[in-house]
Amino acid sequence: MLTKYVLQEMPLLTSLFFIFGVFIIYEILFDGVRSVLSLKEINIESGFLKAQLGIMYLSILLFGLQTLVVNRQTTWIFINFQIIALIFCAVFLDAPINYPIFIPIVLAFMIFNSAIFYWESWCFALTLFLFYYSLKYIKKKRTNSFPFIYYMLDGLFFGTILWGLARIKFSLNGAIIFQQVSYLIVFEIFVYSYIGFFIRDIRVKQTLYEFAHLDALTHVKNFAAFDNDIHSFFNQHQSNDINVAMIMFDIDHFKNINDHYGHLVGDKVLQQVADITQTVLNANDENINFYRTGGEEFNILLPNYKLSEIDSITQEVFTAINNSQFNFNNQTVDVSVSVGSSEIRENDLNSDEFFNRVDDALYHSKRNGRMRITKS
Repeated sequence: MLTKYVLQEMPLLTSLFFIFGVFIIYEILFDGVRSVLSLKEINIESGFLKAQLGIMYLSILLFGLQTLVVNRQTTWIFINFQIIALIFCAVFLDAPINYPIFIPIVLAFMIFNSAIFYWESWCFALTLFLFYYSLKYIKKKRTNSFPFIYYMLDGLFFGTILWGLARIKFSLNGAIIFQQVSYLIVFEIFVYSYIGFFIRDIRVKQTLYEFAHLDALTHVKNFAAFDNDIHSFFNQHQSNDINVAMIMFDIDHFKNINDHYGHLVGDKVLQQVADITQTVLNANDENINFYRTGGEEFNILLPNYKLSEIDSITQEVFTAINNSQFNFNNQTVDVSVSVGSSEIRENDLNSDEFFNRVDDALYHSKRNGRMRITKS
């Protein structure tokens, strides 16, 4: 009896719980799929997976709901949920603005509702697209903080237009339109608050992750990230036979630079070396991983590369650093690097053996005159 009363007499409350449940189920589904893919060592970019899975999930949900009212006088009853689904795609899933699947989904939905020959339905679809574009525009332009007010005003503007079109097509009276727009405002407050909280939580976690995995001085990955990645790549080599190469280098006579010019200049040298190296790596392959692993020592992990395939990258990094000008406070600092490189071998029992071989190659360069490259 209580359930029946709540469903019939408190539709706003039940709708809010329904929307909340939809969000929670999606999060559980996304985490589950991502965990399964991770266990199977299938690498899919998180943002792409999030958008694909979310659009499939919402499409199934909206078509499922619409089967309850298709070919009835109340086919308009789930319009607010369609609007909320659009907000979810644009703001939460952050699906690309030119996502090609949206048009066939909308057309299929119109055919499903026998609405393909109604001008109001085409205007409704066009308004949905404009609403989606406006949400993406706000998201792109307002990056400093969550633009709650802008989203609310945008949603109210387009929501009113959509319900106006529904009023014309279904001959709805003003009281129903007022009620549904009022419900939409409450839904949007709830949804934007939920998304805003979720995004803030993600940003906090991202900040904590960066604090733990990025070097504060050079803003490249640190030893903790390197230690995690080298073990991960070694495991992938063992299970999937992927090639992994490594380049290790450090700055020659860095202690002398600190002693002669001061630690402030030493820090500037480290930053410039990191910037030069990152620029070279980005120009070659953005999937290459770069780390400052301690003091003046840097490491580069190259998944899907054999040792014979990294000669040009190694030489580019080596040449770029050694030929660069390091000028600080009207002083020119001579900077050179020594380099060692190797790859994972079939007889390596663990990642430490791989690391030690690269380390030995680096120290071979240092013991034999510095400013040279040694392959092992």
